[in-house]
Amino acid sequence: MRAKAFTLIELVMVIVILGIIALIAVPTVNTIIKDSKAKAYDEQVALITGSAKTYMSKNSMELPNQNDGATVCLTIEKLQTEGFLSDEDIKNPNYKAGSTEETRKNEFFNGTVKVTYEVAADTGKGKYKYTYLNSPSSCTPKN
Repeated sequence: MRAKAFTLIELVMVIVILGIIALIAVPTVNTIIKDSKAKAYDEQVALITGSAKTYMSKNSMELPNQNDGATVCLTIEKLQTEGFLSDEDIKNPNYKAGSTEETRKNEFFNGTVKVTYEVAADTGKGKYKYTYLNSPSSCTPKN
C-alpha cells in the first residue's frame, strides 16, 4: 500500500504561487499604508488649523490687520494652553523611528499656525489664511 503524500513538485508549485501572491500584495499594502499616513497627517493639520480658526474667532482682537500685511503666529502649545487642542501631544503619522536626530524632533506636532490676511488679485476680496508651519521658529509675527 502506498502512502498518500505531496510530491516535491507539488510543494515547489505551492511555494511559487505563494511567492507570486506576495510579489503582488506587498507593494499594494505599502502604498495603502503610505496613503493612509499622508491622509492622517493632512487630517491632523486640518484639526490644528481648525483649532486656530476657532481661537481667532473667540479672540478676534488678535486677528492681523487687514491693511498692512500683518501676521499672527499661534503655537500648538498656546492652543493647548487655551483649551482649543487636547493637552496630549499630537503624534505625527509621518514620523519614522530610527531616523536622524532631526527627524526625531518631529515625532509630535510642535509647529505654528501662521495667520495672515490676503487679498485675491482677481476679485479684490480678502480673507484670512491659516497655514501650518512645522517649526515654531519659522513664523515671525509682523505688526
